[in-house]
Amino acid sequence: MPDPTPPGPRAAILPAPVFTDPRVTLFHGDAVELLRLLPGASVDALVSDPPYGLSFNGQAWDDAAGFRESIPHVDTTAMSAPEVFEVWCTEWAAGALRALKPGAHVAAFGGARTWHRMVRGLENAGFEIRDQIAWLHTTGMPKSMDLSHAIDKHHGVQRTDRIVQTSEHDGVLGATRTVLSKGTPVTEDAARWEGWGTALRPAFEPIIIARKPLAGSIVGNVLSHGVGGLNIDGGRFADDRWPTNVALDPGQADALDMLTGTWQEGSMSRRFPIFRFEHKPAARERPRAYGVSHTTVKPLALMRWLVTLVAPVGGVVLEPFAGSGTTVEAAAGAGYQVIAIEKNADYLPLIRSRMEQ
Repeated sequence: MPDPTPPGPRAAILPAPVFTDPRVTLFHGDAVELLRLLPGASVDALVSDPPYGLSFNGQAWDDAAGFRESIPHVDTTAMSAPEVFEVWCTEWAAGALRALKPGAHVAAFGGARTWHRMVRGLENAGFEIRDQIAWLHTTGMPKSMDLSHAIDKHHGVQRTDRIVQTSEHDGVLGATRTVLSKGTPVTEDAARWEGWGTALRPAFEPIIIARKPLAGSIVGNVLSHGVGGLNIDGGRFADDRWPTNVALDPGQADALDMLTGTWQEGSMSRRFPIFRFEHKPAARERPRAYGVSHTTVKPLALMRWLVTLVAPVGGVVLEPFAGSGTTVEAAAGAGYQVIAIEKNADYLPLIRSRMEQ
C-alpha cells in the first residue's frame, strides 16, 4: 500500500563535526537546532554549564538578544529578558529530552538569580527535577555598587583621597579595577549611606539534577536502557561518605569546619579530600588560543565528579554548551564518549587545545 503521507521537505541532518577523535565528536552550531538532530534515545547523560541568562560581562552568548536569535520561531516581542531565557531553556531542553535515553540524567549549572527559569524550562520540556547540588566557592567577586561614592558622583563632587588601581594587563574578564581606598564621603547624603552596596558576594552556584521520565519501573528502565540511577559508589568521597548535594571548595570547607567547632589545621583535607573541589580554575585550567579565553570555566575535578555520578561507566555524555571544553576534557579523560556542541567559533580552538594536549 502506498504511503498516504504527502512528501515534505527533506529532513535536516547534522553537519559534519569540526573535530573528532576516538573519544570526542564536536559540532559547531546552535544547540537549540542541533540537539533536535541527534539520534533519538542515544545519549546516556547530559552534563553542561549552559549560559545563565545574566548578560555576564556583556557576553552575547548570555544575552536575551542571543537567545532570541536561537528561537526565531517563537514570538518573544512582548517577553521580558527572564521570560525569553526560560523559553530558550525550554527549547534546548526539548531537544535534549529527545536525544537522551529514558531515565537519563541531566546535571546543569544555573545562576543564583535565574536558575528557577532553567528549572521551569526543563520541566516545560518534560524532565523531572530530581535534586539540586549547591556548589559553594570562595572566589566569586562582588558585583556591587558603592552607594556612598555613587551619591557623591550624583551630586557632582569627587573624592580627592579615593585611590583606584587599574591592572596593566587584561585578565580573563579584561582590565580590572581595584579600589585601594574608598575615600572620605564629601556630601551629607554620601556620609549617611557609607558602607552600603547593592549586591552580596557570589559564593553559591546551583547544579540542577533532572531526569528524563522512566520507561516503566526504575529496575526495568535500568535493565533495558542502562541508565536511570546515580553512581553512588563511584561518586563517594574519599572516606567512603555518601555523595551529598553540597560541594565545597577548600575555603568553604575550612569555614564550615570552624563553624562546627571541629577545625584543626588540615582537618578538612584529611576528612574530605575529594569533597573539597578546587577553587575556580587557575590559569592551567583556562586554555587560551589566538588571544581568546573563556570567562566562566568550571573546575575539572567538579565536572569529572558530576559525570561519574550521572553517567554509566563508559557511556555517552552530551555537552551542548561546550565553551572552553571543561566537561569534554573531564568526561573524555575519565573514559566516556562525548558529544559536544559549541556555537561560538572563537571557542572551538580552546576545545581542540584541551584534547590535543
